[in-house]
Amino acid sequence: MTEERKKLLFTLLRVVVCVVALAYVLHGVTLQDSAELADGRTVRLLGETPTSVTVLIDGQDVALLRDQLAIGEDGSEKITYGLYGAIRRSNPKILLLCLVVFTPVVFLQSLRFKWLLRAQEIHIAYWEAVKLSFAGNFLNFFALGSTGGDVAKAYYISLHTDRKTEAVTTVVLDRVIGLAGLLTTVGLVILLCTRNPQLLAVGYAVAAVWLGLMFAALLLSSERLRSWLASVHLIRRLISLGAEPSAGQGAAPGRLRRLAAWGMGQGYRADKATRRLLRHKSLVLGALAATILLQLFAVCDFVLVCYAMDMDFSGGKMWDYYAVTSTGNIVAAVPISLQGLGTTEATYKHFLLDSHASLSQILCMAMAIRLLHLIWAMPGLLVTMTGAYKPRPEAAAAASSSASVQ
Repeated sequence: MTEERKKLLFTLLRVVVCVVALAYVLHGVTLQDSAELADGRTVRLLGETPTSVTVLIDGQDVALLRDQLAIGEDGSEKITYGLYGAIRRSNPKILLLCLVVFTPVVFLQSLRFKWLLRAQEIHIAYWEAVKLSFAGNFLNFFALGSTGGDVAKAYYISLHTDRKTEAVTTVVLDRVIGLAGLLTTVGLVILLCTRNPQLLAVGYAVAAVWLGLMFAALLLSSERLRSWLASVHLIRRLISLGAEPSAGQGAAPGRLRRLAAWGMGQGYRADKATRRLLRHKSLVLGALAATILLQLFAVCDFVLVCYAMDMDFSGGKMWDYYAVTSTGNIVAAVPISLQGLGTTEATYKHFLLDSHASLSQILCMAMAIRLLHLIWAMPGLLVTMTGAYKPRPEAAAAASSSASVQ
């Protein structure tokens, strides 16, 4: 199977996952509020008070006592809140406040990126890091998956230095540290603050992944492991492919060897860049702290969105919202759907429906969070359209001079 067909099949798979997840999420959603009466009739709900409801019956507004409503198996009244009702009951002032609370997120992300580049001896101004972060975040909305903008971001940063492999590796490491920070915050909140059995299961899985990342970091920094890998026959065989072809060998084997040599060289430089970062413990800890701080701002903002949507905050459920929205971020990072569309909303629905909010409230919350991301990514449109991601002439000259010295 050709590479083009593989990409096409994977894209089709993402579309199918997106459609199936959206079908699951949208099943049962209505536009208008409705209520089921004790006599079995379903009528449109116009308003409610603690003791009565106003419904539409045969074109007439009718006030009924709440004991005239049907009762479900769980003892609650059979009321279905639609999208229009959820939007009408939301608090627009708090939603505007959410835009302000989200302000530090991109700037902390940019600070983390600048620190990681510094560990690779790639020095760019903080404002340049801010522009690159905005550009990457914006392009994530137009790529398949929430990591697609990283490809463009890697290309943009490679324009600022001759250390191309190190620059691209830094973008990958930036994503890994971002994931580690997210796992740290969501894991701590779930395991320490929530008693939801379903969320506790997620917390144990998050803790296992976090420990796996830490174990991988220890392995990368282990000289004993590296010595053992160097002695493995397969590794030595791969290295030998980088040698020049002997006389009489064809052009195809020669190209294969040159390709292998190039791949081994790039892999060596990427590995070296990773180890260089691990040696800068203060920068790694600073980047992780910046990640945890930006995650606190972001997810507290998402919890504020839930509050603006008039969702249930009784009984310590605030921590559940923190855990669920963080879990949604993790799901969105898996490029199995288009922008995590459908899969993220399905995560919210699975954990929050009925026990915390109505389906309409959950969908409105999900749309508000996506809109919040999009609004704060819009400056990246200016960066990409105006070419502001390119290095200034004096900065490019400095980077070239630095590379020549090295």
